[in-house]
Amino acid sequence: MVPQTRKYQWWHLVHDKFHFERCNGAVPSGWAPVPASRHDGYFMPFGHKGDIEVGGLGLFEKSKYEVDLELGENTKAAHKLVSDWAEKAAENQFSGVVNIGGIETPVGDDTWPIYASSKSKTLETTVKIPKDMTPYMGQIFAERDRLKEEMVLPDRTLKPGALADKFYDAVDKDKAAPWWPTLHAILLPIAIENVRKQITKEIQP
Repeated sequence: MVPQTRKYQWWHLVHDKFHFERCNGAVPSGWAPVPASRHDGYFMPFGHKGDIEVGGLGLFEKSKYEVDLELGENTKAAHKLVSDWAEKAAENQFSGVVNIGGIETPVGDDTWPIYASSKSKTLETTVKIPKDMTPYMGQIFAERDRLKEEMVLPDRTLKPGALADKFYDAVDKDKAAPWWPTLHAILLPIAIENVRKQITKEIQP
């Protein structure tokens, strides 16, 4: 349904105006309303003139390239925040919790349990990360994302294998499980080991 080069997003027509309206000379967001004629009779009655609006929500579109670029920049910035926080935590013995992509990381202990789970706690996956890996948290998240890109196919299914079996088994046991956090938690231990091997290789004479 969505044109190949575009992405759709529902925005609340009152509360989310700042996403698609730019007043007082601000830079336009790029989001534009989707005309009802494009999907005639699907969201709105046949022959409706105007934009697609359902229950106070409006359907908006934007260039897929722009959306993917912004998502990549936001993810990169979030990973940098985690990395900076982790570095300061190691230096100053801060305590607290950082959260990115549904994964919570308590800081200030000798090891960090990182997990992803639904409210039922039936999908908890825990990974102990030695404190000496604190400076490499940014690399760990980047490696996790690289593994995800290799694993997730264009149709959003997973490349067949042991990791895919582990993921599908996990979400089958708990239908309320968050999709991405669960996959991240499965890939994270592999990412940690890959980064550790790379670091070890770099410091060897």
